[in-house]
Amino acid sequence: MLTPCLASALNPSTPLQDYHHTTWTAKDGVPTNIDSITQTRDGWLWMTSVSGLHRFDGVRFERYHLPGSEQPLRRRPASIRAMPNGDLLISYFLGGGLSLLHPDGTLEDLAKPGTGIEAFNALTYDDAGNIWLAAPSGMHHYSGGKWRLLGKEHGLPNGAVDDIRFDRQGNLWLLNTDSVFVYDRAADKFNPVLDVSGFTGLLPALDGRMWVISHESARLLPVPPATGQRPVIPMPGAYPNQPAMFDRDGNLWNSKCPIGLCLTANAAKRTSDRIDFSAASSRLNQPWQMSSLSVNLILEDREGNIWVATKAGLERFRDTALTTVHVPGSYDMFSLNQDDAGQVWVVDAANDTAWKVSANSPPVADRTQRYHVSANDRNGGLLLATDAEIERRYKGTVEKIPLPAPKGPNGKPIRMVVWGMQDNGTVLWMMSPHTGLLGWVGDRWLPRTAFKLPPRFVIGTPDNTGGSWLALIDGTIVRYSEDRPQPSYSASTIGQPTAMFSREHVIAAGDRGMAVFKDNAFHQLRIDVPELLSNVSGMAITSNGDRWFNGARGLLHVRRADWLASAAQPSQPLRYKLFSLHDGYRGEATLGNRLPSMLADKDDRLWISGTGGLMSLDTRNIVRNPVAPVVFVSRISTLDGAGYAGKGKVTLPAGAHSFNIHYTAPSLRQPEKVRFQYRLDGEDNGWQDAGNSRSAFYTGMSPGLYRFHVRAANEDGVWSEKPATIEFEIPATFTQTWWFRAGCVLAAAALLYLIYLYRLRVVTARLEERMEVRLAERERIARTLHDTFLQSVQGVVLRLDAAVDTLPDDSAAHKSLSAVLHSARTSISEGRAQVHELRSADIDEVESRLRDVAALLANSYPGVQFALEVSGQRTALRATVVNDISEIASEALRNAYQHAHAERIDVQLDYAPQQFTLLVRDNGQGMAPAPAAGHWGLVGMRERAARIGAALEISSTQNEGSDVKMSLSARRAYADSHTPWWRRLFGK
Repeated sequence: MLTPCLASALNPSTPLQDYHHTTWTAKDGVPTNIDSITQTRDGWLWMTSVSGLHRFDGVRFERYHLPGSEQPLRRRPASIRAMPNGDLLISYFLGGGLSLLHPDGTLEDLAKPGTGIEAFNALTYDDAGNIWLAAPSGMHHYSGGKWRLLGKEHGLPNGAVDDIRFDRQGNLWLLNTDSVFVYDRAADKFNPVLDVSGFTGLLPALDGRMWVISHESARLLPVPPATGQRPVIPMPGAYPNQPAMFDRDGNLWNSKCPIGLCLTANAAKRTSDRIDFSAASSRLNQPWQMSSLSVNLILEDREGNIWVATKAGLERFRDTALTTVHVPGSYDMFSLNQDDAGQVWVVDAANDTAWKVSANSPPVADRTQRYHVSANDRNGGLLLATDAEIERRYKGTVEKIPLPAPKGPNGKPIRMVVWGMQDNGTVLWMMSPHTGLLGWVGDRWLPRTAFKLPPRFVIGTPDNTGGSWLALIDGTIVRYSEDRPQPSYSASTIGQPTAMFSREHVIAAGDRGMAVFKDNAFHQLRIDVPELLSNVSGMAITSNGDRWFNGARGLLHVRRADWLASAAQPSQPLRYKLFSLHDGYRGEATLGNRLPSMLADKDDRLWISGTGGLMSLDTRNIVRNPVAPVVFVSRISTLDGAGYAGKGKVTLPAGAHSFNIHYTAPSLRQPEKVRFQYRLDGEDNGWQDAGNSRSAFYTGMSPGLYRFHVRAANEDGVWSEKPATIEFEIPATFTQTWWFRAGCVLAAAALLYLIYLYRLRVVTARLEERMEVRLAERERIARTLHDTFLQSVQGVVLRLDAAVDTLPDDSAAHKSLSAVLHSARTSISEGRAQVHELRSADIDEVESRLRDVAALLANSYPGVQFALEVSGQRTALRATVVNDISEIASEALRNAYQHAHAERIDVQLDYAPQQFTLLVRDNGQGMAPAPAAGHWGLVGMRERAARIGAALEISSTQNEGSDVKMSLSARRAYADSHTPWWRRLFGK
């Protein structure tokens, strides 16, 4: 049989009032009037009530909806029992039956509701998988997938069976109304052991013995003969639903006393065969002590907690590391010291009583004198102050030092009160409200004025040279000595001083922290929670070198290595473990009497004075929880409030970029101290420390497949054996798909290209506007030259020509003036040519130039036929392209005439609406694939075509001729072209 790891047992000497006691009621979510309670091996605490099935992880109660719970017969579970493999057995209130709830949430019926198996009174199982069920109709046995009702043939009378239990030897015990039976496996029969009446249940103890209980007592049953069977060891929680139980340490918890709860310490270890409940060692029987004095059930869980279900709620009792020391009639004004024999003395200033205290024993009072305060001398002797003297007890002798006898206003001696004492090896100091500070030197008391004490010091501690470390009210620390200089050091960061310690390291404590003396200065100690070092008034060093500090938030434990590291480097944060309210610490460290509030005895047991009273801690046997928590991912919730169960693979809504992952770890001892770490693969770099938070929030998440891991550690740092893992997917929305993003990239690229084209068109339009302005200016200049200058020169020539005609032909003047007239006429011709160049091209400019070129070439090649054909409606070409088109056509004509040896050359000019086309075709011998060296005509043609944005195609067939075709879009070719904006934008 599987058995879980068990926590340490409860302290049998602890009364009920001193256990850590927590109560949950309806306001905390607990179902009231719990019918049944158990714990599965994963740590969940399960319970049933009229409101259904619930479970508890130590922090939150949650309703658990069983599969098929919409069916009336399954709606209300009645009794439940945990199985060793993690399953939960469930019977139903209305229809009976028995189901197994598996850890994965599936439900399996062993007996369907309404089939004759009633809700059980008790149930147990063995390691062979048999189930024994006690019900009102009798004893039911489940084995091999079948049920049978055991009756007379098995030694049982007809009628109800009240209880059924295994003991640790493997004996199966049965209780009905009248008798107790034990099962004989070999004979498959129950044999009567004892006739009983008025007993209500069986009570197994972990020592193997079986008891039967009534409302008044428990009775030991006789041990049956050995069966030879292997022992069956029930796991803790295997026998819940009991009004009484033995815990694992043999303490008897009982609700029949007659009301409330009572505890009988070490009851199972007694040699008597009867336990009288009226003799319980402690009780809770007052209404203010529990949620209700009507107790239903008691359960011990795997961590050693005791759970008590009442009519009004659920209560937990657990042991604590610190135990309360009950000093009668005392409060928090204690002085703590031990004598040279190791006996711890606690002097209660309020009651003038000295108490000798020790582990597991009540305090013993010493009232031989009225004791006010205690201290230790330099040699370890015990100092006890009374009304009239100080007793020094050392090695069996008692030395008495008389106190001053002050007189009151009436002149009569008054009762002396001593507040504190301290021996630094040179002076025994004593403080009294009647005398102030006095020092015992030699054999007399000296007043404060007789010493070189600094003013306004509030607390101090002896050093190892016969002097003292004294803390002033402003945080200044003075090293006092009568025969040496008294250096002072600033420790103002500690605030108002509360304690000084000088063992191995000099430490100053105050309400704002602690400082350690290093390199001739005090350095503030660092810690993650500064309040933990506030108002420290006690320090103890155990034999292993560990430090213990008593402060405002509880007891701080610092291991030796961690202390030495921080003392050597005070800026390094101090590592620690805190013992607080959850560990049994009551209140905070005592400050009122300015005395050390903690002492470590010879056995390393700490005695601690706090505002809640005197406490003790056995540092060598600290209660620790070895049970590793089991972690669960409960659900994932998105921002829209939807929740998704943390089982299997989860698919979140598309675009769920922010979500919460909720997780938990049922750890019932100190759930508030459970620490979590989580990691989301692909998002987190390593484990993220979540503290005690039970959810992780993520935002800005992209679509994809994720895996989340979470692990937990209990209050003593025991980590879960394996983390809980869940996979979930966030589908992509339409705008998050890769093809949408690719489309966006393409659209952005297209937009950039359109912007580029638009910019190019704008620049081109501006250049064209500038060209138009230039052309207009050229035409103005041409008109001016033609209408004024050339006309004037022409007039002068005509008049000069008339004058020359009057001169004789052979005269020198005629010859001279004729040469001048020839030069003038040449200048006029050249001027008219320039005017022609300045003016815009005519509509047939290209045709004219081609005809001129062809006519000139025809003189050199008279055998070549030339034809020029124009198609389409003639349209004026842009001035910026006329010259390039003409030069391309002229170069093509020259090549055809000069190199093609053609018989015919045809030129076609096509003024189509979409484009202008020039074609020069010959029927000559064709041209070589590559131009000859030193010939740049074709290169020039291509350069001109590229400059105006034209397409140039040159094709040739050997001995058949060549074609040179140039195409230019209408927008680029025609001067009056007006294309739509979208065609201009796309360059069409």
